Amino acid sequence: MKLYSRPLSPYSSIVRCIAYYKNAPIKVVAPPAGWPIPEEFRSISPFNRIPVLITGSGLTVLEATVISEYLEEHFPEPALLPADSRDRAVVRMTARLAELEVLVPVMELFELVHTKSKDDARITKLFAQLEAGLREIEHRIGHGPYALGNQMTMADAWLTPIRFLFNHFRVMTRRSRLLEPFPKFDAYEQLIVQDPVLSLVWFEMADASKVFLAELEAS
Repeated sequence: MKLYSRPLSPYSSIVRCIAYYKNAPIKVVAPPAGWPIPEEFRSISPFNRIPVLITGSGLTVLEATVISEYLEEHFPEPALLPADSRDRAVVRMTARLAELEVLVPVMELFELVHTKSKDDARITKLFAQLEAGLREIEHRIGHGPYALGNQMTMADAWLTPIRFLFNHFRVMTRRSRLLEPFPKFDAYEQLIVQDPVLSLVWFEMADASKVFLAELEAS
């Protein structure tokens, strides 16, 4: 199998986290260099985005959510979804809410702030959505050691890259106290950096972030 990924891409990082946890025999490769990804990559990914998984049979699997489920089914052990259907639903809901109500507004806000957008109404709406999403995630996070209990789940694979983004996001948006109302989500970083799998993804993102910021300053 081959996974097209970039270390700083949160969606790619989610999939790498799952692959590392399962010790899956997947070769991680980068798409063509450049931002946005060069048009030639559309021959592999019709929407020109990552991650993309190429299976051993040659099937091209798009979208992090679908790739995550594929890997969970193809490599069932160790499992990232509980055996009980109720518990599986809780894990899937947490991961989905983290994506739609936290990651999606964060990514758009990154773009708006970077481009110095004057669309204050849109920015205000996105921050309101983000804070509502964080409240729900805060409510769902337990007392560990992982997000939803004693075992790593798919929710941890989603929450790790998302939590990473907030360190730079708070600086970039000048909202250093953004996570103060969400102490469990804020402290989740401490679990991540101590876990052998989650920390691997975290520090891959950290190294890539240093390179990206240095290139940004030089441009």
